[in-house]
Amino acid sequence: MRIGAYAQESAACLWLIVLAVTLALERWRPARGEQRGDWWNNLRAWALTIAAGFTSTPVAAGAATLAINATGGGLIVLPTQGWGLAVGLLAYLAAMDFGEYLFHRAQHAIPALWAMHSLHHSDPAVNVTTAGRHFWLEAAIKSVTIWLAVALLLKASATIVALYGVLQLYNLALHANLRLGFGPLSWLVNSPQYHRIHHARDPSHFGGNYAALLTIFDVIGGTYRRPEPGDFPQTGLDDRPPPADLWQTLAWPWSAVTVRRAHAFSPGAYGRGT
Repeated sequence: MRIGAYAQESAACLWLIVLAVTLALERWRPARGEQRGDWWNNLRAWALTIAAGFTSTPVAAGAATLAINATGGGLIVLPTQGWGLAVGLLAYLAAMDFGEYLFHRAQHAIPALWAMHSLHHSDPAVNVTTAGRHFWLEAAIKSVTIWLAVALLLKASATIVALYGVLQLYNLALHANLRLGFGPLSWLVNSPQYHRIHHARDPSHFGGNYAALLTIFDVIGGTYRRPEPGDFPQTGLDDRPPPADLWQTLAWPWSAVTVRRAHAFSPGAYGRGT
């Protein structure tokens, strides 16, 4: 019990450190400085996710893996000693990242999933706090789809799961309002600029850059959009304003009935295409 509590405390400390450092960097060198982020709605969404029992996506994903593995799941046992640990971590990361890529594409193609995911895209000024702006039910859906699939395929040690959780803190940086891109390496690793293209309000950017950490999946899936130098577009939705209060954040998909009808549930228009 004490080990579990220590792990949670360590994760919380790391999360706060990354958040604080990224906020400072955003103030120093913002990608776009004309707007403040929609912080209140971001914090509301984060609070609702915690209230629903999911402290954060990395924690929930790791817990799902360990729980399913403990009941006998996991066809392939990942190595955990020496260089084998690095191989095991890479295999687990690749499997989880591929699952995240597929789920993200589904969120933009399936109307019911887009109704939830559009909350994340409704921030008019993406910043580090946008990383937690997800509809509170999404983590539960992942736990019975992509996380379940990975846990049934791979048996990962607590060490691998913990290291994966640390790597996922990079998701905070990916949403940062920073002028940071990786240029010719954008096909391999995600960056704030690369992910901002995905959040762009301009329709010319729709339908690409779905990858979580490893952008090679965008290359393989035909959804890779290389950022142009200096391209840090405005973000948000054109067809709907951000939620006005806690209730609209809580019931975001159901408050979008008129939007869904107007788009006739067209995946291309409503879900920003695939």
